[in-house]
Amino acid sequence: MVQANLQPQGLQETEAAGELKLICMSNLLSTTDERVYFKDLQSRFLFLSAGWIAAYAPGRPVQELIGKTDFDVFGVKHAAAAFADEQRIIRTGEPVVGKLEQETYAGRADTWVSATKMPLRDNSGQIIGTFGISRDITAKTKAEHAVIEQARELSAQNERLRELVGLKDEFIALISHELRTPLASIVGYVELLRDEHTTRLEAADFAEVIERNAQRLIRLVGDLLFLSRIQSGMITVEFRDADLADITAQAVEEMRPEAQRQHIDLVLSTTAVPCFTADPARIAQLLGHLISNAVKFTPDGGRVEVGLGMEGDHAVLTVADTGIGIPPGDRERIFERFFRTEIATRHAIQGTGLGLTISKAIVEAHNGTITADSNEGGGSTLTVCLPRVPGSALQPIP
Repeated sequence: MVQANLQPQGLQETEAAGELKLICMSNLLSTTDERVYFKDLQSRFLFLSAGWIAAYAPGRPVQELIGKTDFDVFGVKHAAAAFADEQRIIRTGEPVVGKLEQETYAGRADTWVSATKMPLRDNSGQIIGTFGISRDITAKTKAEHAVIEQARELSAQNERLRELVGLKDEFIALISHELRTPLASIVGYVELLRDEHTTRLEAADFAEVIERNAQRLIRLVGDLLFLSRIQSGMITVEFRDADLADITAQAVEEMRPEAQRQHIDLVLSTTAVPCFTADPARIAQLLGHLISNAVKFTPDGGRVEVGLGMEGDHAVLTVADTGIGIPPGDRERIFERFFRTEIATRHAIQGTGLGLTISKAIVEAHNGTITADSNEGGGSTLTVCLPRVPGSALQPIP
């Protein structure tokens, strides 16, 4: 520590006062816990407080750091930012007050500080360097960031809840419509059957319409029950040997009358597939939904192609159509429950938005994957990959 040279009055008074100031500052810096530094015009350290050493260079003697720069203590990113600040202060004389900085180190956690940096001036007012003080606000900053993140998450959850409420309301309206339409048709055709003027041929046609609408209601009730099981985690899968080619062919034939009514060309294309371990009923249900969905979204005169093949140890089922396609913004959400694409709503296409939700649940119960590829207005392709022996084949999903 520099010692004071207290000279008598006269010529040496100014020098003595200056030396006394240095002694006072040296004592202050050597004892304060505040993180204080003084630097020259090249941002080299002139003086450092005990608090600064303890925080940033513990165990290193202050003499070792004098003449060094931030690049000898901090990470390059932080040191470069500090150097830029100091050179700007030297050029402009404008201080930096209360700046939030992230300080990076090698071998220990980063910290956040509030930094104030000022121009260092001599007695004539000339800038000869910079000085500053920083206070550790890591705990405060982390707490603020946590609050901000929680607020962001809460806002996202609230938005999602509002969206789900809207989807639920839309779903209830859709279900009401889906129930009311076939019921109204059944009631109407029953009245026609009771009409004494109805011929035997007409009665047969009416009975066919009634049966078709009754089957529609049965499927809807089944879908609702299945959705309830999905939500409660009560899906059951009964694994056994299954002939995927036969299941696929039957699913196509079951949908052929509906495709013919809409003048849609329904085509099956398969290659040799070995026996698989699967739940035949669930696979049939899956294909029923996918093919029905494709037919429903394909205009009259279009084409739906169902394919079955192998890729390694996986069976690959594809259902491709020439329908209206899926808008890009909806592709990530088509497997969500209650969700119907904007284009489906715009074209007034019937449906509950449950088919793909159920399909995905069945595929995942078989440890498989389902993906959608589509160009709006250019058709869609849904691809299902199923492992030959699901990992959970020996233990049905509860």
